[in-house]
Amino acid sequence: MTMDPSRFQMFYGPEGRMTLVDRALEAVMRGAISIGLRFPRYAVLASMVKPTRKLMKPSDKVFIVDDHVGVTGSGYISDLYRIVDHMRIEAQRHRLLFDAAVDVGTLVDSVSGYFHGYTLYPVRPQGVAVIIGGVDKLGVQLYQVDPSGTAFNGDAFALGVNSDKAIDILENEYRPDMSLDEALNLITSVVERTGNPEPTIQVGYISLDNPVFRRETLNGRNKST
Repeated sequence: MTMDPSRFQMFYGPEGRMTLVDRALEAVMRGAISIGLRFPRYAVLASMVKPTRKLMKPSDKVFIVDDHVGVTGSGYISDLYRIVDHMRIEAQRHRLLFDAAVDVGTLVDSVSGYFHGYTLYPVRPQGVAVIIGGVDKLGVQLYQVDPSGTAFNGDAFALGVNSDKAIDILENEYRPDMSLDEALNLITSVVERTGNPEPTIQVGYISLDNPVFRRETLNGRNKST
């Protein structure tokens, strides 16, 4: 008697892939575009925000986790909120236990473990991927964590709709010597060129010179606080 693999999709599919994780990644690819950039002295996180209806206010997409670290993501916004809550609790716990800010890498390990825990049992994985940026004793940090719990360290990440095209643009136009204004212009250009005319973009940034994560909003190419 042949077993129907579709009845056990919490396990591996016939090709050896984790079916539910693949579907979570599809949810990420349908989300509004999010971008993270790292430079020698600062990091920037950005995400396009848009209401689902005309009379609704858009949801926040860039979050302050602790003074020195922020996060954004693409996918299901409710899952992103859960990740933000988890990160804030971990950051607060670390301050209470050690009287010091948590290293960004330690926080990323915690998020990675949180994601991975949802792949070990027959439950729905988190339908979101996140980009985490911050400053610690090792310098400027930028990571991406996907629904499988896999973490990546790099200088540029993009998530959401048309993220492959966004990555291609960033690979060609990113420069490590960019000023903050140049980086914000690049982000706006990438979002516009991936099919989003006149976007509203929420951004957050932090630098070694001013290691406090701050947020603002970009409307097309016109920046406003």
